[in-house]
Amino acid sequence: MVSAFGLEPGPEHYSCIVDLLCRAGELERAWKMVNEMTHKENGSYSVSMWGALLNACNEFGNIELGKLAARKALEMDPHNVGIYVLLSNVYAKFGMWDEIEQLRKLMKETGLKKDVGCSWIEIAS
Repeated sequence: MVSAFGLEPGPEHYSCIVDLLCRAGELERAWKMVNEMTHKENGSYSVSMWGALLNACNEFGNIELGKLAARKALEMDPHNVGIYVLLSNVYAKFGMWDEIEQLRKLMKETGLKKDVGCSWIEIAS
């Protein structure tokens, strides 16, 4: 990107690559990329990278990597309800009901609530 467009890749670019790797089931490669980003001096990583990895862990059944991704994301943004929801989904998929209960207690203690979902459509006449 730098030589072709004169554009230094930012966290959003790396997040896209991590997400693509995750969607392709390349969790190990995605993990390596995120891990490398966390050790760079410029801090070119974001919660969305960890969230993409966590979501893929749910889809592909990697509980341990999912826990790590959730922990890292929550270190960066402890009030990100979406990470709690994704982690809860991982736990639910594998019947880890005690962990879900602990997660819900933690959310309640910190005053976090999942927003109620809604959808709408606009119909033009």
